[in-house]
Amino acid sequence: MAYLALYRRYRPSTFDGLIGQNHIVKTLVNQIESNRLGHAYLFTGTRGTGKTSAAKIFAKAINCLSPINGSPCGKCESCKALSDPSNIDVIEIDAASNNGVNEIRELREKVQYPPVSVKYKVYIVDEVHMLTGAAFNALLKTLEEPPTHAVFILATTEVHKIPATILSRCMRFDFRLIATEKIAKLISEIYDEQGKLYDKEAIFAIAKAGEGSIRDALSIADTAISYGSGKLCYDDVMEILGSTNSDLILEFISNLLSGNSGEVLGIIDKLVSLGKSMGILTKDVTAVIRDLLVCKTCPNANAILGIPENKFNSYVELANNVSEERLLRVLEIFAEAENSLKYSNHPRVVFETAAIKSARPDADYSIDALLARIKALEDKLEKGIPVVEGKKATPTPKIPTPTATQYTASESVSKQKIGAIDVEELKGKLLFNLRKIGSEMLWNVIQNVKLEVKANNLYMTCSNSGDIELLERANSRARIKEALDQFEDFDITVNLSAEEKSLDAVDEATDRIKKIFGDDIVIIK
Repeated sequence: MAYLALYRRYRPSTFDGLIGQNHIVKTLVNQIESNRLGHAYLFTGTRGTGKTSAAKIFAKAINCLSPINGSPCGKCESCKALSDPSNIDVIEIDAASNNGVNEIRELREKVQYPPVSVKYKVYIVDEVHMLTGAAFNALLKTLEEPPTHAVFILATTEVHKIPATILSRCMRFDFRLIATEKIAKLISEIYDEQGKLYDKEAIFAIAKAGEGSIRDALSIADTAISYGSGKLCYDDVMEILGSTNSDLILEFISNLLSGNSGEVLGIIDKLVSLGKSMGILTKDVTAVIRDLLVCKTCPNANAILGIPENKFNSYVELANNVSEERLLRVLEIFAEAENSLKYSNHPRVVFETAAIKSARPDADYSIDALLARIKALEDKLEKGIPVVEGKKATPTPKIPTPTATQYTASESVSKQKIGAIDVEELKGKLLFNLRKIGSEMLWNVIQNVKLEVKANNLYMTCSNSGDIELLERANSRARIKEALDQFEDFDITVNLSAEEKSLDAVDEATDRIKKIFGDDIVIIK
């Protein structure tokens, strides 16, 4: 018999073998057991998460004569009939190559015919998002009101491309990415059955490379079986995946985080000579920086990373010598570089620019870079290391904290008296400092106020009573003293100008006359 790929040989035939989709399995099983079947289902999710497998199991289960826990028994006449590849009651359609309106019209004509050997005729339409607009329109009415013997199962990886009119007629099930631990467990069981020796870290690396897709992980596992007849180790898996030599990448990142720009460029040249593309290098560097961040922040880091112990210890040692802010900034720089590489005609220049930018945080003015630089300076100060680059100096001696008896009042900083400077200069200082501390209203009012200093008293002469009311407030006085805190404490007196007083007197006299003789008799000229 011809060799079958692992993902085909170990495709589940019952709901119990469907990994990581318990929320979907529970719903489908309950529908089968309660005989509450829908007429149209939509299975959506990332590739390799079990959509097609679930559709095939469900197609058998709804036709099984004696289902076991909702799954097909595999022994009854219906199960045996559906196991035959020539059976025409479960029809699988690849919408990628049958996406025209004519194919859908043909489906509409054939769906009217009842099944031959089972209860339900099931149509599994894979990659349904590839149908044209006209094909979706042709399918619409049939999907809404199919014959009682027909069930449609639509599968897609790009649900956003499906029209809302189709979505509203289907029961939607979202397939999740599979946890790395569950994929690793499945691969271990398959390798045990195949008699393949392996390291635990190698299995975890294969599972992690699958990125939540069982089919992708099993394809890598299939390649790893043929890689060598001996025991499969972590480095073998890295070689299969095309990853860069981990020791060389670690040396590169160590020099990068230490700021050794020359060494960084030298290692890049060495990596390029090994035939590594800039895209792969960027991906590898990003992955290691992410692992360092995990080592820096998580107490159970190796349970997440699943790498060999000696490599994990190297990661921890490197992570302990750098701040989280620095790692985050480097990660951000290489993530931007990975995006730029897609459109660049000079990928090496893009990668080298990202590397130098990461190695020289002093030339980077992003918030994360500035935080990293501040943290580095704080660490140097704590250890007594000089912070001036390029100069060697002895550690700064610690100066003892002065006690109260070491200084006298005469040694304190003396303040000027408020009358020691010219009034115009005083007003300039006051206006400048009011603007500085954010007192815009006072700044605006005091521009039209006349200042005068006598002894230790600041006289403020206003041209209207409204300004007096503002300046008399306690918080306004406090703000003025705050703006002139370089002077000794002083008193503030607020007056109304003589001109304004005379005008107020005239107004008061006019009001009294009007009250005596009446508004209609008195005329003011």
